[in-house]
Amino acid sequence: MAVLLFSFYKLHFDIRLYEYIMNPKMKSMLAHLTPVGWLIALVLNSVNKDSLTSFYLRQTLGLFICFFLSWYIPDYFIIVWGVLFVLWTYSFVGTVKTIEHEIPFIGALFQKWFSRIS
Repeated sequence: MAVLLFSFYKLHFDIRLYEYIMNPKMKSMLAHLTPVGWLIALVLNSVNKDSLTSFYLRQTLGLFICFFLSWYIPDYFIIVWGVLFVLWTYSFVGTVKTIEHEIPFIGALFQKWFSRIS
């Protein structure tokens, strides 16, 4: 009986620790790091959905696609990457502040195009 109570307490503690660590802010920050981090954040958000993570999943997916497409612009590659890095930094700062900042110029399009990610 004591073992059963201990295992239940440990499970309850692990779930609360998970909820404390993987709050919307942390999931949004994870989505910004790499495309693999984006996938992990997408899976975590599918279990426990929140609007902040969904918002930044759409923003970072658009940025990752732009980063990928910029490889095909050979003459202006460095300039495009510099601009995209500034936009990525702007988005990441919004994540740290827990404010839904749309990326200038293209953020509204990303929200519209990837509206199925929620």
